[in-house]
Amino acid sequence: MVVVIKLPKFTPRERPWLRETLWCLASGAVLQAGPCGVDCLSRVAFSAQGLLADGRRTIPSAGGIYPLHLYVLSAGGFSMGEGAWRYDPLSHSLEEVEEPGDLFDGFLVTAEARRTYAFYGERGYRYVRLEVGHALQNLLLSLTSHGLPASVEMVALELSDRETPCARVTLRREAGAPCRGFQLEPSIALDRAFLERRSVREYAKKSVDLEALLRVLKWSLGELTPGGRPYPRLQGGYRVEAVVVASRVKGLEKGVYAFNPRSMELEPLRLGDYADELCSISLRQYCVCRAPATVVLGGEGLVSEVEAGLVAQNMYLNAVQESLGTVAVGAFEDEGLSALTGIERPLYLLPLGYPAR
Repeated sequence: MVVVIKLPKFTPRERPWLRETLWCLASGAVLQAGPCGVDCLSRVAFSAQGLLADGRRTIPSAGGIYPLHLYVLSAGGFSMGEGAWRYDPLSHSLEEVEEPGDLFDGFLVTAEARRTYAFYGERGYRYVRLEVGHALQNLLLSLTSHGLPASVEMVALELSDRETPCARVTLRREAGAPCRGFQLEPSIALDRAFLERRSVREYAKKSVDLEALLRVLKWSLGELTPGGRPYPRLQGGYRVEAVVVASRVKGLEKGVYAFNPRSMELEPLRLGDYADELCSISLRQYCVCRAPATVVLGGEGLVSEVEAGLVAQNMYLNAVQESLGTVAVGAFEDEGLSALTGIERPLYLLPLGYPAR
């Protein structure tokens, strides 16, 4: 008989704050210590794959296909004892499954890329790896907020038409160091950001303030602590770079700018109005053509695709904080975008603007 654990309804907390949690993740610390009971598991699973009341999920998915699965594995560290369970977003429950060869306390993210590949071809595999990054970032933010230090191991990056284990998130046995030194800034609650994240494709004509743009970039991929960005190092390093194509940014001349994660500044690459060129390169997608600014993410190797998903999820959450909107765009002319931005291997476009009312 299959055991099903019905999880309690996701109830958003007023604390911790989004940027408080991002700071702690960058510093390798946690907010509070404590065992992960059913309420904790409910929040953690929901953050990574939860289904919202309006049919959205807590993370985006190319074509709304949602090829990922989240498994909870317990070697005795969770309250339900040893075993393995698959999270069902539709019923917000855990369904017991056959135990894998080695149990550990943590989570496994898998992908069934078959349908995404059928729809998008080879590029669909990239979209799935990007989505793995989105799910991992929400998962790790939620774990950090519950005082649970964790490490990430990429299991497989080459995908197929079978269910493939992609990432393993292991809870560390040692108590996490308490997070201190957070620079107080206005911030919304982390759980509210999870709930309000959405893909925004239509933007108002209003310009984006340079300060707001820099805050989004800082809290998405800036070095908040010495050598620490607000997401985990995958396979030992950071590979993703960001370039901004600005057309209507208050306080910034039109042009193409590289974001420096250390100085948190935009460095000019070429000045001028490149909005029409970017619009063409993006296959004339309305959201890119109308956005006041577009962030381009890129990096070498398959693991950089997962990392770009981590960064993009941070951008979604920080856009909520700044009352901005964004949407992850993976379709564009690779060579043209590389020539415009100087990024050898562009992976993602993220237009930014105030949502049209």
